Amino acid sequence: MAVGAVNNSSSDLLNSLNNQNQNTKATSNTDTVVQNNNGIVSNPGAELDKDAFLQLLLVELQHQDPTDPMDTDKMLTQTSQLAALEMQQNTNNTMQAMVATMEKLSASISSGMSMQVVGAIGKMASVENNYVELKTADEVVYLKMYLPAKPKEGEAVEFKIYDENNNLVKTLTVDEGLNEGLYNLAWDGRNDNGAFAGAGKYTIKAEYTNESGGTSKTSYGSYPIEAIKFIDGVPYAKMGGQYVLFDDIAEITDPSIPGTGNPEDPEEPEEPTKPDNSLPEVPERPDKKPEE
Repeated sequence: MAVGAVNNSSSDLLNSLNNQNQNTKATSNTDTVVQNNNGIVSNPGAELDKDAFLQLLLVELQHQDPTDPMDTDKMLTQTSQLAALEMQQNTNNTMQAMVATMEKLSASISSGMSMQVVGAIGKMASVENNYVELKTADEVVYLKMYLPAKPKEGEAVEFKIYDENNNLVKTLTVDEGLNEGLYNLAWDGRNDNGAFAGAGKYTIKAEYTNESGGTSKTSYGSYPIEAIKFIDGVPYAKMGGQYVLFDDIAEITDPSIPGTGNPEDPEEPEEPTKPDNSLPEVPERPDKKPEE
């Protein structure tokens, strides 16, 4: 068989594949390799997968020139390319399966975290930036303080303002209009001497006697979590009448657990009585054995 016949067969095969590539734009898209009655191989999907590559190699072997057969090295090269193509396809399939598994795992973890976030409703939370920032001398700072319990009747509440070095700067005394819940407080930026306290960050704390006779404590930035809202999958907590990013919460405590949540100082437990470690009295042994 002439060399021209081999070239023509290969050209016909490639032309057929190219024609199928153009025709599939107006027809269906399938990835199945088809061989008609004339022995022409077509690929409607316009992709040369490993099966099409193998059939192309077989066609070349069938139509090779007997007087000038294909180079063995070239055949081994094509075979190794076929093996590499198959390995790459298997790797891609494995990676796609791994990605699908990771997506399911991520969705499961996100769902579990969402349930944990919702479980924080009703608990006390403290934001990370639990301070107010004073910048100028003519600035008035408005803030919300949360009172965990109603103050005792006729008892004043002292809101104490501290600077960054924990020095007491100002004491704001309020003796009316106080109930359990949020209280709006205003500070004109002046210290107890009436002078400008200076630009900086300040914390506010209060300790008072509640109507039950116990001691309640509060600080700026600590509020109960009223609700949870998700925006684009990101949780926000409603605290102090506004929504804050859940990741900005520094601490969450349960008010029902003594020593946390801070509504009232728990009563000190009574000191347990020490057990009597003295040995029981041993009865005296009789001098004489009882008569039989």
